[in-house]
Amino acid sequence: MSRALPTRIVTRFGLVVVALVAVTGCFTSTADFREEAETFIVDEVTIPGEPDVSFPSATCEEPARQEPGTVFGCTAIDNEGASWTFDVTIEEDNRILVSVSDRP
Repeated sequence: MSRALPTRIVTRFGLVVVALVAVTGCFTSTADFREEAETFIVDEVTIPGEPDVSFPSATCEEPARQEPGTVFGCTAIDNEGASWTFDVTIEEDNRILVSVSDRP
């Protein structure tokens, strides 16, 4: 699987949108989206204005379906041990939108 890395971080509805990720490959189950979101949060997510925050672990719910518009949640533990919550939205063309929904 490959993915396009985010080129910018924007605010949408007052939430920090961390990334819009293009995921290529054949998704055969909802678990594929869950696993991709977990990997992306751990490997790629950075928080604007918080350069020292990293996420050594992330756990996501399995989405109910694979269709665009489906939203599922993830929880990540940062390098200080604090818990962050992310919303992940499945978009067209195997893209996922990862947004911070709750922060410590």
